[in-house]
Amino acid sequence: MMETLRNFLTGPRLFIVIAACALPFVFLGTGSLGSTFNNSLGTINGENVTQTDFQIAGNMASQRLKSIYGDNFELNDLDEEFKNNQIKQELIAQKVLLSESRKLGFINNVTQNQSKKEIIANSSFHTDGRFDENIYEAQVNANGYTKESYLDVVTNMLATDLYRQAIASNNFITNKELVELTSLLEQSANIDFLKIDYQKLRNEIINSEEEIRDYYDANKVNFYSNEARSFKYFIISSDDYASSVQIPEDYVENEYANYLAQNNQNKQIRFSHIMLEKSKYDSPELALEKASTVLDQLKSGEDFSTLASKYSDDMVTKDIGGDLEYFDADVFPSEFNEAINKLALNEYSDIIDLDETYHIIKVTELSLNEVIPLSEMQSQFIDNLVSSESIALMNDDYNLIDEKIFNNDSFKSIADTLSKDIQTSENVSKESFEFSIDDSRIKEYIFSPETSIGNSYAISIDNSIVVLSLSKITEPELMEYEKVRELAQDYLLSDKAVEKLSLISQEITEANEEGDLNKFIEPYDFISQESFIDIKRYSSLLPQEVTSKIFEGSIGDFLKINARSGDMYHVTIKSFNKLDDESISDIIEQYKGFAEERSASTLTTIINQDLFNNARVNLNTVIF
Repeated sequence: MMETLRNFLTGPRLFIVIAACALPFVFLGTGSLGSTFNNSLGTINGENVTQTDFQIAGNMASQRLKSIYGDNFELNDLDEEFKNNQIKQELIAQKVLLSESRKLGFINNVTQNQSKKEIIANSSFHTDGRFDENIYEAQVNANGYTKESYLDVVTNMLATDLYRQAIASNNFITNKELVELTSLLEQSANIDFLKIDYQKLRNEIINSEEEIRDYYDANKVNFYSNEARSFKYFIISSDDYASSVQIPEDYVENEYANYLAQNNQNKQIRFSHIMLEKSKYDSPELALEKASTVLDQLKSGEDFSTLASKYSDDMVTKDIGGDLEYFDADVFPSEFNEAINKLALNEYSDIIDLDETYHIIKVTELSLNEVIPLSEMQSQFIDNLVSSESIALMNDDYNLIDEKIFNNDSFKSIADTLSKDIQTSENVSKESFEFSIDDSRIKEYIFSPETSIGNSYAISIDNSIVVLSLSKITEPELMEYEKVRELAQDYLLSDKAVEKLSLISQEITEANEEGDLNKFIEPYDFISQESFIDIKRYSSLLPQEVTSKIFEGSIGDFLKINARSGDMYHVTIKSFNKLDDESISDIIEQYKGFAEERSASTLTTIINQDLFNNARVNLNTVIF
């Protein structure tokens, strides 16, 4: 698997990475790589690379590889140099796209506001289905961010994703290319083949007891037990601190007042405007006079949308009644905010004077959030405070634990200081390891070659802290023959089967050349002979690795192909068949979407390689 992995990971994969991991951004356990680097790790295309960037890149690499190789894949199973190379590629991906996005102006008020919406929609920051700013602040602080820096991270990721999508959407395929692709994919082959069934061949092999014993004696390295380790641990949960949290006087009342204020701010207001541009008139006074005329017409009952389409100088909105969609105080001028706060639904403002323009605005939709009574909110306020304060108290103790570990205090003294009972786990191997909390860092620490007996180690995981200490290492030892006889028997059968399959394959080739093939294969029930007509490249009649080789070949080729199952195929390609023009016309639409995706992928790869290969990388050489 590692060789396959290395082949797959050779070269840049910028756009794939960003597409898979960019949005929505969630906490991925930024401490998982245990980095101890300085804050700045260098630059890529002029963008500063921080330790946080390194952690995010590591988590993205891990997430991407899990999507390919399954949830059991661990980035830290790779050797250090290879792992850091994957993280380096992710960093280049992030920063190259970020620098290009910045050049194009994708990082602006619009993307920042969209990022706010992404954050508000993130269920990690919700209580009872609603965004809770206190939970948000506690969560981001616990993961090493301020509210502002976390918003910057999400904004940057959104901007790079917009850039990637813009690149990927620029694809075009001609009708000729579509016809050629359809013809290629619908091509079929006529073949003759022999199949040597590995499992049937293996089942016919008989090992004597002496052979099994000799195999055991000659291959003892295969029959050692797994290394086993014993360790001590205790777990601290934020729930342990709930009883220590004090509720300040008037806290609930103050929180409810904040809730009412925020609820009012979160109301959705859709509005329209009529804009008169001063520069289009001989003087600002004449522009104001025209605005006054429009206002008088509104007062006389004329339709706002009609007047907008007639008089507004805003080319983007005049044909849609001046609609500016939903109001956002961070996007629109403060004068709009002041005017809107005075308007009810369907009311319009007086003339608003900006530097270059005059405006009249109208509220067209008004959606107010339901106000929940204090009696129903009280328990939520208290729970939120207890939750956030419990995490804070737990983190204080985490700092205390860290200090004691630094001072080489014993594991028992650390546990006693926190009044925690010590638990033990005895003689577990890497293969059989299980723990009550599912976090790969625990297993990584226990079985790391660098972990020393007696040292303490603390890991912060969500709302808990796990403190560990390795107590014993049981080295692998040769297992007695009687305990592993069946395993030795299995190994020997496999070795014999592979060897015999190779010999029979060679004999088949020789018999075919001499014209004695049918006579040769007749005694063997694990060899079958067949012919297939019109087999397609994605047919399930043969293993995919076999059909792939067939369609890479030419008419008359004789191929020996090993299937992943262990079976061996001897294939003679008789002919290839192509669809006629009429048949292609009947099915060509089925391939249009695939062709467009293929075109986009090809374009993305070309641009990807250009950006990656020309990246200005100046990273800390000690790390990479």
